[in-house]
Amino acid sequence: MRGMTITFFLVLRLACGQTSTWEQLISSGAELRAQARYREAEIAFRSALEQAEGSAAPGKVARSLNDLAVVLRARGDYPQAEDMYCRAISIWEGLSEPANLAAALSNLANLYSDEAQYDKAELLCRRSLEIQLGVSGSEDPRVAAILDKLGNIQLGRGRYAEAESTFQRALVGRERGLSPNDPRWAETLIGLGSVCSALARYREAEAYYQRAISIREKALGGRHVDTVRIVNKLAELYILERQFGKAELLWAKVIDTWEATLGPEHPEVAAVLNDLGVAYLNEGRFTDAEEQFRRALSICEKSLGQNHRCAAASLNNLATVQSERHQYSDAQSLYRRALTIEEAALGPNHPQVFRILKNLARVYYLEGKYQDAEPLYGRALTIGEHSLNPSHPAVVSTLADYAMLLRKLHRNGEARRLEARVRALCAKSDSDNPARFEVDWTDLRRPAK
Repeated sequence: MRGMTITFFLVLRLACGQTSTWEQLISSGAELRAQARYREAEIAFRSALEQAEGSAAPGKVARSLNDLAVVLRARGDYPQAEDMYCRAISIWEGLSEPANLAAALSNLANLYSDEAQYDKAELLCRRSLEIQLGVSGSEDPRVAAILDKLGNIQLGRGRYAEAESTFQRALVGRERGLSPNDPRWAETLIGLGSVCSALARYREAEAYYQRAISIREKALGGRHVDTVRIVNKLAELYILERQFGKAELLWAKVIDTWEATLGPEHPEVAAVLNDLGVAYLNEGRFTDAEEQFRRALSICEKSLGQNHRCAAASLNNLATVQSERHQYSDAQSLYRRALTIEEAALGPNHPQVFRILKNLARVYYLEGKYQDAEPLYGRALTIGEHSLNPSHPAVVSTLADYAMLLRKLHRNGEARRLEARVRALCAKSDSDNPARFEVDWTDLRRPAK
């Protein structure tokens, strides 16, 4: 759901003698899309499709379908967008236009990635990459764009080392083919920032995001939806660093921009409402947090369905609110609903499954159900140490929680060994990531609990 990549608009060779009406509609739609005026762009592309279907040029129909699908995806209408992409691909399969086929395959992969259908997405993306390499060679900017999409798929699957390698490969292509301020750099920088953020390399992540924002602001302006997407990523990073005041200021801008451009019921609005709720939760503003999470859940269920990962994020967050209020039974029920969704979408060993398991284990611990908590902590740590790394802050904090549980179970020898590991890992983290000590003045204004 987070970080929309730049989407290809296909290059079409028009035959002599065709009228300009269709071309003007396509050009107008592309310009409106670039300005994030999606409703108007959809009208232009639907008119272009109607014109194309009345002609005898299948390439025009495929182009119209693809460009309409781009806008439908941006508006969050995934079923219609998927249908349009599939129809376009079917046409391009029968035409001798491999570059356009590669672009359409990549676009559909992007949509499947949004829906967490990562197997489908990766298969299409790799096929697109193979076709594009055969058409243009490795230094073409379109190859780097496909690599960015592949990296985002790997990132969504929690395969962070592979994702970083893919983004670095794209970066090499950008360096060879683009000027330093070309807006196409931004996608690769966002990807690298996301990997560094996931691996708790926060200073590196912030540098990548800030550079990407600077590039997008120069190319598109500070309030363009694609610029604001990076601002949102930076706000998420500040939350991880517990700089809540900075994050809230950025999210006010993000929500204002996205509600105006995407509409108040768009899934990306739900994602930001979830993030803002997390900021409130960390400040102890439970009522404000719950309000954001429930609104986000409503948007997700209406636009994507009750079993989408977007809904799982809101359920997980609502469970945390209930836990903080000591409503442990409600929290357990919400966490288990979120866990079921995430396991179905991502598999049993994804980092997000780790995060929900450790949250659920903590609720059982707080309720005094130590025997129920113990296997959940064990499974969570197995997943976290493999999918993240043993020194990741979330893994270390889970080790510390598990050690406390073992004390409650009178397994003091095991607890002491875990506590020694936690101390060693914390000392290493303190030296490797000094940025964690930066002060957010909002924290100093918070009342003591």
